[in-house]
Amino acid sequence: MLNRKLLEILALLTPAEKKRLRLFLISPYFNNAYNAEQIIRLYDLIVRHHADQNHPALSKEAVFKVFFPGKQFRENAKSPLDSCTTQLLQLVRRFITQMEQEQEDGETAENMAMARFYRKFAFEERFWQTLKSLRAIQMESPHRDARYFQLQLRIEEEEANFRGLYNSSEDDINLNAVHENLDLYYSIQKLEFTCGLELQRKVAQIDQHPSLQLLESVMNLSESGGPLDVPINRLHRMVLKMLQQPDPGATSEDFASLLKEYRTQIPVAKYNNFQAYYRYFWLQQYHKSGDDFSRRRTFEIYREHLEQGYFYLDGLIPLSVFRNLIYFALLLGELDWVKMFLETHPPERICGTRYPDEIHRLNLADYYFNLKQFEEVQNILVYRHFENPTVGILADILLIKVYFETRNAVLESRMKALDQKIRRSKLSLAIKTRYGNFLRKLDKIIKYGWQTKSAKRARLIEEIKTTSEIVAREWLLEKLDNGFKT
Repeated sequence: MLNRKLLEILALLTPAEKKRLRLFLISPYFNNAYNAEQIIRLYDLIVRHHADQNHPALSKEAVFKVFFPGKQFRENAKSPLDSCTTQLLQLVRRFITQMEQEQEDGETAENMAMARFYRKFAFEERFWQTLKSLRAIQMESPHRDARYFQLQLRIEEEEANFRGLYNSSEDDINLNAVHENLDLYYSIQKLEFTCGLELQRKVAQIDQHPSLQLLESVMNLSESGGPLDVPINRLHRMVLKMLQQPDPGATSEDFASLLKEYRTQIPVAKYNNFQAYYRYFWLQQYHKSGDDFSRRRTFEIYREHLEQGYFYLDGLIPLSVFRNLIYFALLLGELDWVKMFLETHPPERICGTRYPDEIHRLNLADYYFNLKQFEEVQNILVYRHFENPTVGILADILLIKVYFETRNAVLESRMKALDQKIRRSKLSLAIKTRYGNFLRKLDKIIKYGWQTKSAKRARLIEEIKTTSEIVAREWLLEKLDNGFKT
């Protein structure tokens, strides 16, 4: 086989990127090797066959015969072809790096490079003109996030370096401005990553804890009126508070109002992240109360964010979002909406998993379960060792519900197996409790849920309604409300 890494990378490039890459390769500035033309020919051959590792024309022997017809091919021996593929791979890597750099800062990157150039040759007039242009670009930016203050830090640092060449020992040579922007940049990053870690604690068992000393300083200095009090830090502080306090629902709308107020100052990607926290807060409200309002409101928020495009990453939708949209739509009986959503979001539009087809089938099976087509559910479900254990647990729960509905004899053994699976997982205690409560309440339904006049049954209904962490609450209540019979 030809260089596998080379073929893998080229297969991932878009048609437009492949055209740009060829322009890159024909430029003697970038491709100045003695065999430059041979490298271009090799690239054209690979692209012609779509970088398909299994294509016969791209076998190592076939390519060798095209480029070196007078030489004998040896499978396991190094050859000039290996050198050519290695050189092409290096150029492809350089092209990808070049694309990243061009997208990074644009005019700002050019001006920074020119400022360093003028500083190197002590060209003072041009240096200050360039720095003035950089500051004007920064002033025009509406965003005040970590990236903004990082760029501002580089500008102030460049000025400090220039002033340091002519140090008169009469001022701070701009180092105070350097410190100010360094602190702002660090504080935003520190709070953002702290929020991320706190959220991860909600779903996983995490034993390691970062040092709190710097975080405490950042929290103190970012209080109202403090030197680190900027809008994005206010948002992060509110997120952190809501993640740590027991009842985030009380302030979720305050957070939404603040987010709306600072919308223009937050870049799109970061704004979408904040919206993800907002959805999480409503999810938590639903998990705690399970009431009609939080159920309906959570779905409305998810649907609004779907329509506004917050979920999509290059046209793909993350696994967790995909699942939650369908889950809440089914709870509300929005079967037509679910059918339409599944049709417009096939497996190839799901990201965040190596098993998009199985994820799609799981949600399709849930749809058929709500249609009470239980045999179809079992035909559709496909088990995999999913990256996220919650997905496998959800598949198990769906199957257990089918076994309950169909009075299957394996119900009890499957419930015990799932209980062990939950206990052995490394999920957070809250999530384990959510699934464990489902199994315990279902076990009680099996034991005495059929006793319609029993005090135990009445207490069980109240328990399910008031339990703060439980999955499939509505289905469990439905089994009792409909007068379950053995």
